[in-house]
Amino acid sequence: MRGAGWRFWGLCVGAGVLSILTGCASVTHGTTQNVKIETLSAEGKVVDGARCRVSNDRNDAVVRSGQTLPVRRSGENLSIECTQAGLAPARGQAISRVNVGLVGNVMIGGLVGVAIDTGTGAGFNYPSWIRLIFGEVRSFDRTAQTGDEATVGMKIGTTEVAAPKAAAASVPAPVPAVVLPPPPPVAVAPVRPAPAAPSPSAAPDARVSMDDLRGLLPAKP
Repeated sequence: MRGAGWRFWGLCVGAGVLSILTGCASVTHGTTQNVKIETLSAEGKVVDGARCRVSNDRNDAVVRSGQTLPVRRSGENLSIECTQAGLAPARGQAISRVNVGLVGNVMIGGLVGVAIDTGTGAGFNYPSWIRLIFGEVRSFDRTAQTGDEATVGMKIGTTEVAAPKAAAASVPAPVPAVVLPPPPPVAVAPVRPAPAAPSPSAAPDARVSMDDLRGLLPAKP
């Protein structure tokens, strides 16, 4: 019995040392957590297949709504944005909360373990089932979740459908100006002056014969 008692206390001490050195939450919870993302229409109808982006300081992943994805634990909040054609985006923020593993380290004084759990993110939890609503911004808190049931969170804002990008008005291309070549020069015949009528004085000298003079005289009786 005495030997069994020593073995029991030895195991307890060993477990305590291991918890301090490795971080209690790192051992019991791990550094990842499965989170289901679900989307609803404004009328409360489930919409599966929406494109959801999930991110914190350790994650940046894309998943379809209705699916579950492993998320790295962190002390930072988890941001989610889901989009679906024709609907306003659904946005949410999952608040990071300390889990029981980290609390246990604080209670037993394992400061080294606390530092490890904080550094790896293993000491924190997110809601395990997040339900977003298109057209709204919601905040989700693990403390408001009952067991592993879906949490609809608290509405903290609204979103709007992105306005379609206006198509650039088609402007007809300017018609280039047509430059006509100058007309060919027209050959103009030089104007020649009309020959002047010869003046009487310029007429050639007329020679009158004696016979012509006699013909001008009256005939003798």
